[in-house]
Formats: sequence, structure tokens, C-alpha cells
Amino acid sequence: MKKETLISDKQFIRTDELKGNNHLTAKDYFVYGSASIGDALAYSMVGSFLMFFLTTVAEIKPGTAGSIMAFGAVWNAFINPIIGFCSDKVSTKLGSRRPMVLLFSIPLALSMFLIFSNLPIPTTFKPCYYGLILMVLWTSYTGFFVPYLALGVIYTDDYNERTKLRLYASAFSTLGVATTMTLPTLLIKYFKTLDFSLSASWSIASAVTGLLAMVSIIITFLFSGEKDPPCKETELPRIADIKIKEIFREYLDIAKLGPMKYLILASTAALITYAILMSDIVYFLTYNLRLSPIGISTALLARAMVGVVTIPIVSICAEKFDKKNTIILFYTIVILGLIFLRIVGIDNIFEIGLYIFFAGLCTSIYWQLIPSIYYDLCDYDYVENKKNRQGAILSFQGLIEAAAWGIGAQLLGIILEISGFKGGAAVQSSDALNGIFTCTTLLPVFFILISTYAIYKYPITRKVHREILEKSKAANR
Repeated sequence: MKKETLISDKQFIRTDELKGNNHLTAKDYFVYGSASIGDALAYSMVGSFLMFFLTTVAEIKPGTAGSIMAFGAVWNAFINPIIGFCSDKVSTKLGSRRPMVLLFSIPLALSMFLIFSNLPIPTTFKPCYYGLILMVLWTSYTGFFVPYLALGVIYTDDYNERTKLRLYASAFSTLGVATTMTLPTLLIKYFKTLDFSLSASWSIASAVTGLLAMVSIIITFLFSGEKDPPCKETELPRIADIKIKEIFREYLDIAKLGPMKYLILASTAALITYAILMSDIVYFLTYNLRLSPIGISTALLARAMVGVVTIPIVSICAEKFDKKNTIILFYTIVILGLIFLRIVGIDNIFEIGLYIFFAGLCTSIYWQLIPSIYYDLCDYDYVENKKNRQGAILSFQGLIEAAAWGIGAQLLGIILEISGFKGGAAVQSSDALNGIFTCTTLLPVFFILISTYAIYKYPITRKVHREILEKSKAANR
């Protein structure tokens, strides 16, 4: 008699079919990866440019701008568990994960336009406006991203295939980052030459970026139906079902999973680093290196391309040495590189190239490997607790991401304000320049060291994951 393995609350597949489904085709990789372009377009646009936009175009003080970013992160941390809960409760004729992916792609595009619009409102009310729009943006982003990650869980349960799936997604994500790092800057410059105001140019650039994000996400929705087939019964989460205390109690339960404490620490430290580097690099290229808009776009594009170039190397290393050892290896390279640059300075083209390489490596390695580690944790949770909480566990990653992003943005804002950064000044003081330089070298090193230690302690290796799957299959016989 054929056995069945639980894949989600409303979906079952036979274990003899599961082995065949473990092998993913090129189409599977490309279809799944498409939405990662939208993910990167939205996340990178906010992460790299929002702080800069708020302080230089909207002319909000750095400390206040950092608080706006932190407020958005707090909201994101609050909404993540609710989105995760809702994601696990959806069952429709369009599947269990894809409906939310489609639904939230539209407000995501709209909020990306609004957050980069400098409306003629009193300065006093600007923080309220941007705070509210940021709430909408993070709700929309999380509403799409959590079920999108959970969609990857049901693509395959094979350790190596999951790693490849995330590496392909990372490649598409890098394409999105590369687009974000170049297109908005070039569009802003172009529309300014047509006598558009700086504010209007930013609005147009963000509208185009948001539209591209929405289209790439919809492509994944349209062509991934085979992996997320229609459910037998239709069920949607009701407001009455959303019990905040129970949801957060479940998150506490997830946080108590043995391997999770190390993953929480590793993710938090790595994402604080990511938030600081992504936001500070624009300041560093603009004020410390004094690059032109084309020079800034080129440097940011080169940073994104580092992620593309390293994907094959990371793939080989992960297959040969395991994921956790690969992360430790590359983080060690970044630590040594940033310390070296802090000592010698960044003054010539060679040192700028090194800086771009280490910044690119640092900001890409997390997204190439860590999400697939969360996939493995879903299997661990099922074996240990007999629960299917893919959405909850993967939204937990989003909760950590939100909290870390807020901490990083607030730290950057505080340091810039203490250093004397002036948003309206074309030339910054030596103290402000030193603060910017510290945030792009020494501060990231501190947090990467913490993340490296936590990954070293993380217990689920390829061998351990294989044992987890064997236990899972034995339990379903």
C-alpha cells in the first residue's frame, strides 16, 4: 500500500512520488527564482536608498529617519507572525501558498511608489506619513515573501536540491539587486535632465521599480501551479481565528527548538550587518569617495555582481564542505578584508575594488545559504513535534529580519547624527566622514564575528538532516 507524507495542512503526496519530485528541472529553478527579483527590487530599494532619500530629499534629520526605519521594522516584526499564521491556513483552488503571493504583490508596488514620494506636506507631519506608508510596504512585502519562502519547502525535501533552489533564487535576487543599484540612479539623472524636480524624479524611479517587482512576482504565481496544486477544500483564515497571544505563543515554542537559538543569533547579527552596509554604502560612495551618479551606479552594480560571480563557488563549497562550513569560510574572508581596509584606508581604485568585493560578498552569502537552512529546520520541527509549521517558521526568519533591520537602521542613524552628518550639505565634516567609514568597516566586522560563532555552533549538518528525513519517512510508514 502506498504511504502518504504530509506536505502542508491540506496537501498530501505519496512518498514513492516524493523521490521523483526531489529532482528539480531548469524550469522549476527559473519559475521559482523569478519572484526573488521582486523580493530584491523591493528590499534593496528600501534598504539602500530609503535612509538616503529621507535625509537628503525629504530633509528629515538622520536620527528621526533612523527612528522611522526602526518603527517600520518593529511593525514588520509584529506582522510577520500573523502573516505566517495566515499563510499556513490558506487552502484554495489556486493552491495554498500562491494566492497570498499574488494578492500582496499589488500593494507592494503601490507602496514602493508612495514611500519615495516627497509630498508637499508640513515637515512636522512627514515622519507620520513615511511611518504609515512604511507599515503598508512591510505588510505587503511580508505578505508576499513568507508564503513565497514556504512555497520553496514544498518544491523538494532533498538537502542538495534545496541548496541549489536557493542558489538559483539568489542568482535572480542578485539580478534584482543589480537592477535596483543602477536603474533608479540612472532614471533620476535622466529625468532631472528633462527638468523634472529631484522629488519627481525619485517618484518616477520608484514607480518603475515597484512595477517591475510586481511583474516578476506574478510570473512565479502564474507558472508554479504544478508545485502548488489546487487544494481539495477551500479554507481562508478568518479574523476571528487570528489570536495574537496564541500566535506569539507558537513563536515562543519555535524559538525553543534546539537548533533555533543559534539560527536566531546568526541571522540577527548577519542581518544587522546587511542593513548597515546596504544603507551606508550609498553615503560612503557619495560623500567619502565623491563618485558621480554614474560612478555610484557602477559601484553598486559591481557589488551586486559579486553575488552572481560567487554563486558557483558557493555551490561547490556547500556541496563539498556543507552549508555551515561554507558560511564560516566566506565570513572569515569578509572579516579579514574589512579589517585590512580599515587599517590601510580606501583611496585608490584597487582599494575601492576590494571594498566593493568584500561588501558584495558579505551582503550576498546570507541570502545564498541561510534560507535553505530554515527549510531544513521545518523538517526537524516535523520530526520532533509532528507539526507542519512551514509558514510560521519561515515568517520567524522574517521577524528576525525585521528586528535586525530596525536595529541596523537605528544604529546607522544615531552614528550619523552623532558624527554631525548634514543632509542638505554637499560636503560633510571630517567627523561625519569618519562615522560613515566606521559604519561600513568596523561595525559590520563586530556583527559578522557574532554570526560566524553562532553558525559554528548550529547543529544541523547534511548528515544530521539525512537522519531527520529517514525518521520522517519511518514515522509515515
